[in-house]
Amino acid sequence: MDWVFLYGPKKRVFVVDFRDLIARAKELYQEGLRLFDRGDYYDVAEKGWCTVELLRKAVLVAVGVPYEKASNIEFGLPMFTRILKILGRKDLLDSYYKFSSCLHIYGFYEMVSSPEEIERSLSELEVWINDIEVVAERLSKTRLEGAVELMEKCLKLKRKILQTNVEYYKTLRELANMIQQIISTKHKVG
Repeated sequence: MDWVFLYGPKKRVFVVDFRDLIARAKELYQEGLRLFDRGDYYDVAEKGWCTVELLRKAVLVAVGVPYEKASNIEFGLPMFTRILKILGRKDLLDSYYKFSSCLHIYGFYEMVSSPEEIERSLSELEVWINDIEVVAERLSKTRLEGAVELMEKCLKLKRKILQTNVEYYKTLRELANMIQQIISTKHKVG
């Protein structure tokens, strides 16, 4: 990866080609297969999930999303989801979530995925890698820079909504406390 400096030396941005991400994902997948043969299922799950995530990022980078944004789940996953749905590839999205469950959550974090489940995921992952590579190549001449700005706006709105939600529930608690205090004082409840 190369560095590009924007607005002085402290503001650094990765310049990443989506093909490099795909190549690295394929390397990790092969590492995972070797680890599987050794029985190191925990590390297999990690390599498998890293493969999936690199490919998610590759699709986003292919359409012009900066690597830093593509790497951020809050930013990148909603865009990835919408891209696959618009392409009519909900099957790839469903597989993404299956890999998230089997490899990431239950394989890597919880270590409860069985070797058979991990092996099945690896087999499905091999097909998924090829399908995602085709999607990324197909989209690589498409630029979604305007969508990046719109996604930033969506995240700002989401944060405002969450903050407003916190304030709303805080105010409801204040209301409940006030009602309880007034009623308790006047009526000696409970």
